Amino acid sequence: MSTRSWWETVGAYNVAVFPLQVVVVLAALALTYLVFTRTGERSDKLMKVYLSLMCAWNGLVFFLFYGRHLPGTILGVPLFILAAILFAWDVRAGKTRFRLPEIRWQRCITGFFILLSFLYPLVGLVFGHVYPESCTFGVMPCPTTVFALALLSAALPQADAKVYSLLLIWALPALGKCLGALDLYEDCILFWAGIYALFMLIRNWIAGRRARETKQLEILEIVEKAMDKKVG
Repeated sequence: MSTRSWWETVGAYNVAVFPLQVVVVLAALALTYLVFTRTGERSDKLMKVYLSLMCAWNGLVFFLFYGRHLPGTILGVPLFILAAILFAWDVRAGKTRFRLPEIRWQRCITGFFILLSFLYPLVGLVFGHVYPESCTFGVMPCPTTVFALALLSAALPQADAKVYSLLLIWALPALGKCLGALDLYEDCILFWAGIYALFMLIRNWIAGRRARETKQLEILEIVEKAMDKKVG
């Protein structure tokens, strides 16, 4: 598929679904405020329902209906449908607990990527992509993935590893867009959001491993002391 054909498809899609873009942005803004200011089970569930609906929309409507001939459809359809199922399942399971990170630099990066997910069309303007031929939040997969990964990385260690890993599969190959594929340079946002999310996942895994090792050492010390007292 040519770059021109790709952008024409995106433009026709944006015109067809308008004004849904406005609705999903307003909903995301309200829910983001809710999960960061009124942390709890209710706000978690609402955000997961929203993310599930957006992933389902991207898998079924964007890829399967409007973008059947797009290059990412073969991966995008199953990936986003599965992500939708996982977010929906987690409404009941409660594995992910959304929150604003306690560490300042993490809060700044989380806010930065959330903001960029909303500003995809404005970033696209820098590269000559004028609406409707622009990537729009919620109804297109890349800005939606940036938003979801920012929320999930902020939630660590209480984030569902399955949906986290699934979205990384979509984010990291965006390096090709940074190098000029489809003239979609704004997807550098997606790539770097994926890099940050991967870094946070590895950082969390290392911290968890060290915590387990420390706990094991503490248990061994308690056992040794108990044995010493018994022998004495």
